[in-house]
Amino acid sequence: MKLFTTHLTFSILLFLGVHGLSFAQNAEQTAILDSLSAIYYNSVYTQPQVAKRAAVKWLEGSRELQLELQEVRALYALGNLSNITGDYKNTIAYTNDAITLLKKLEIEKGLAACYNIIATAYKNLGEYPKAIDNFMECLRYSEQTNNKVQEANAYQNIATLYLLQKKYKKSAENLDRAANLYREIGDDDGVLTTLFNFANIQKEEGKFDEARKHYNTVLGYREKEGNKAVVAYVNINLSQMLVEEGKCEEAVVALKKTLALLEELKFNSDITIVLNDLGLCETKLGHTSSAIRYFQRALAIGEEQSLSRYKSDIYKNLAQLYQEEQNYEKALEYYQKGVTSVAEQNTLDKEKYVANIQERYETQLKEARIQLLEKEQKLSEAELQKAELTVKRQRLVRNALISGFILVLITLIILRLSYVKRLRVQKELSLQQEENAKQKINQMINDHKLSVIERYQEGQDEERSRLAREIHDGIGSDLASIKIAFEHYSEQHNNDFQSKRIATAISNACVDVRSLSHQLHPLSFSKIGFTSFLNDFIDQITQKSTIQIQTFFFPEEEIDQLPEVLLADAYRIVQELINNILKHAEATHVDVQLTRHEDHLNIVVNDDGKGFQKNKKQGIGLRNIKERLQKVQGSIEIDSSPGRGTSITIDIPIHI
Repeated sequence: MKLFTTHLTFSILLFLGVHGLSFAQNAEQTAILDSLSAIYYNSVYTQPQVAKRAAVKWLEGSRELQLELQEVRALYALGNLSNITGDYKNTIAYTNDAITLLKKLEIEKGLAACYNIIATAYKNLGEYPKAIDNFMECLRYSEQTNNKVQEANAYQNIATLYLLQKKYKKSAENLDRAANLYREIGDDDGVLTTLFNFANIQKEEGKFDEARKHYNTVLGYREKEGNKAVVAYVNINLSQMLVEEGKCEEAVVALKKTLALLEELKFNSDITIVLNDLGLCETKLGHTSSAIRYFQRALAIGEEQSLSRYKSDIYKNLAQLYQEEQNYEKALEYYQKGVTSVAEQNTLDKEKYVANIQERYETQLKEARIQLLEKEQKLSEAELQKAELTVKRQRLVRNALISGFILVLITLIILRLSYVKRLRVQKELSLQQEENAKQKINQMINDHKLSVIERYQEGQDEERSRLAREIHDGIGSDLASIKIAFEHYSEQHNNDFQSKRIATAISNACVDVRSLSHQLHPLSFSKIGFTSFLNDFIDQITQKSTIQIQTFFFPEEEIDQLPEVLLADAYRIVQELINNILKHAEATHVDVQLTRHEDHLNIVVNDDGKGFQKNKKQGIGLRNIKERLQKVQGSIEIDSSPGRGTSITIDIPIHI
């Protein structure tokens, strides 16, 4: 499947270009840079090599003239071109340089486009966590700069990420968001791109007729524009549908035509896809040698571009072909490579399949040895017959003498084997009983530990509730009474500055007591929403200190719908982590990110504080968190070192 994941926009190029001219010292040299940018724009989808040469000269000229905004434009252009041609490592390198320069110049407009293109590169490399992080940064800067184009682009690219994970409903939802934004700003090109990706969803769901209709619509527009890149992408998907429909001969013709166009454009990652599909078609048509050649070409490009997503499929296909040719040594070699590159595969299935191939390969070697021995046996058969006559005469004499001894020896051996076997069985039974006893003891210890942790945490929660009631009903009520009495008193002393100070202090004390009461025993999250409640808690922290705390919820509505007990644990954990940072980290910035997955809630808290040694004795706060996670079968990972801040990742299972 080929996804068209980048809806190219030149808003960053045009914006930065206007400001870059104001810094130019030589009008002629600046005009040359503008002409290079025009060459890039006109040839990026038709002659990528021409576009690359223009962009490299553009970058060199910008640096020579010290025009930093022109340099940003050139870096973005090179990153975008690398993304289109499948050179994803250079995409990340060029675009990161552009982001660094924009932040140095304190320009936010343009960052959204940069983060969007980096996220797309990470997605194509299969690094999905990094991809979603950068998409979130794109959405954040899009909102800050009111850049609806990049917001729509991000939603469209997130849709393709969901499509790769076969979450078609979520993919379609994000495409709808993108299409609505494109229509709102009148971007017909963006709407056409969403139509292409809707066709991808229908193709993956097996709705080939509907998908083919949408692909042909997109193809008609792009052929009129002369957009060779998108024409190639559409033809790849049309060819793949022919493969899945079993029309391999038609598919081979279409794929070869598409391959020629991609080779002209030098789109290496897409060439890998087409070569792999050609190999599959030739395999189904019974052309094993041709299939192997196509797979080997695809593998060479995939290794050069670090395209692990494609390499694993190619390794498996080659393993299957060599197995059919009974070349089990090659089959085993390529299957093992495929297993190494795909960690998600079922371990047991991999071991069985490898063992099967290895067994066939070893069987082949044994058969070869047997044939060799048979040949040697035939060569010496005559000599053996002569020796056999002599042996027979000797046996007649010897057998009479040793037959009795053999009978006795056999009896002793049988008795010995029986005795050894009985001892072995007794020993194994004893070891098994001992192991069972150890397991029961360990289970009892674990159950006791969990029971103690639960009772301890229940006691903590009850004590928090009791303290919250005491503070709210006792101290809170007393402060409220004092406040009312003092307000009555201060009405008669309006001009008394000291009275106003005392009144303000009493009001602040009331607010602090109420806040403390709520932190000790929060209200039901279903009343105000968990994310809103957590944001309120963090707002209170930031108002009282100089630390900056940012929160990210993905998606916010689904997190609020989680069970109350799970959210309570999550709230306590985040509260404990924030308090630890305030007490010990000396940090200035903290990120709190909550992401709901299908079977667990992920919590990530990062700070830029002083960090700590991992082997250092942990404090009460972290012990409390680990005990709470042990109760709910959660997990925690801590990444920290002195002077480099701390990152804590927590997963809490969702039991609905």
